[in-house]
Amino acid sequence: MTDAANLILFLSDNHTRNFVGAYGHPIVQTPILDKIAERGVRFDNAYCASPLCCPSRAALATGRYPHQTGYWDNALAYDGKTPTWHHRVRDSGATVTSIGKLHFQSGDNDNGFTDEIIPMHIVEGKGALIGLLRATEEGVPPRSGPREMYSRSGVGEADYQNYDRDITKRTVDWLNKEGARLDKPWVLLVSYASPHPPFAIPKRLYDLYPPEHIPLPVQFDADNRPDHPAVNHVRRVDNFEEPLNEEWVRRTVAGYCGLITHVDEQIGQVMGVVEDLGLLPTTRVMYTSDHGEAAGNHGLFGKSVLYDHSMAVPLIMAGPGVPEGRSVTQIASHVDLYPTIVEAMDARFSTREDTDLSGISLWPAMQGKAAPRLGFGEFHSQSSKTGSYMLRDGYNKLIYHVDMPKQYFDLQLDPFETQDLSGEGSPKMAELEAKLRAIVDPEEADYRAKTDQLTHIERFGGADAVRQRGTFNYSPVPGDDAKMETFR
Repeated sequence: MTDAANLILFLSDNHTRNFVGAYGHPIVQTPILDKIAERGVRFDNAYCASPLCCPSRAALATGRYPHQTGYWDNALAYDGKTPTWHHRVRDSGATVTSIGKLHFQSGDNDNGFTDEIIPMHIVEGKGALIGLLRATEEGVPPRSGPREMYSRSGVGEADYQNYDRDITKRTVDWLNKEGARLDKPWVLLVSYASPHPPFAIPKRLYDLYPPEHIPLPVQFDADNRPDHPAVNHVRRVDNFEEPLNEEWVRRTVAGYCGLITHVDEQIGQVMGVVEDLGLLPTTRVMYTSDHGEAAGNHGLFGKSVLYDHSMAVPLIMAGPGVPEGRSVTQIASHVDLYPTIVEAMDARFSTREDTDLSGISLWPAMQGKAAPRLGFGEFHSQSSKTGSYMLRDGYNKLIYHVDMPKQYFDLQLDPFETQDLSGEGSPKMAELEAKLRAIVDPEEADYRAKTDQLTHIERFGGADAVRQRGTFNYSPVPGDDAKMETFR
């Protein structure tokens, strides 16, 4: 790594790793991201900490997993009480500005930024309270909304695309007014809402992806989809029990591809301005997403499971001190971004508060000094009846469900996780579980998550009051009260 430089962290929502040209997708068009990867480093095995917006974004910010912070779901969201890399960099004297979606509790908290421009936080500072009901005996009621939302895929437009364009405009304005003026390296978090569903896109983008050319996802049909109680519970709660037909799947995935290209175009506009202003030689660029998207695989759409399609995220970085054209196979995690960014900005760690960071700096791996790493993630939200945990060691992957059967996959032979080997009784499973328990006590964390969720339910009048409040498909765009019609 060279001296501190500017950093633009592009963050998207719902972009799974293998839906990027640079990661080998056969048809999705992401020329800007591909170019960034070509002139920088691509991490081939990067994971989010939890396959849901708020707990994932909290982990990315704090460098700590949900079981360490208690930011379990989309109601118990980041509240400014745990230090973040934003705090560390800002407190070192640098400008740290966010533009776009944050999905924290509120902008009234000190989230660590110098400024928050058109931020999206959880609805009314309360978020998706309905998900808390997972901790009750009755559980979360099935929701019609998710399937209806995905059914809107195809030619059209969603509010999030207009929000993305506004984020791009505000970013361009900031770069023109502040980017070339500041005399000390700065950080800009540019956080888009896409490619979050609904996958309604302009015709010019949809025409790039004729449905008949869309590769079909694995195990999308009723005859082949996995029959596991945790996966079946997700389908029941999210209204995907009815089998998916091929035409519906092709159209929906085509919309997803188009929305990914839309995000790529937004990033391209920002990068064009960076280049025009002469900032490219002094600016590092990073891209990742908060979590993945099932996109029909295993008969699912959305996230909320620990298969790689929901946990695996793109992670690329380019700029001063970053080698060109390098791929890194070392397992990486969003929790690694805290030490990586603090180091990149020559900021200071706290010798008192930062002792429990779970990540490591990725700079050695970028320089070719890979380290053995375990992949870990967890989920404790509305589509899960009990806590679930992922532990990956090499190509071996365990998914541990509290009070439900385990799942075990060999990602080298079965990268799409179609063959659950747990029934074969491999001794490797016991080894993986031991390594998992060295990180977290699954049953204790499950109990603690549900206790916190039950306590939060009482803050809002009890389970009946939360149930009557209803739910919504996705957070409204800032300032758009009409979007509240998404409540169900």
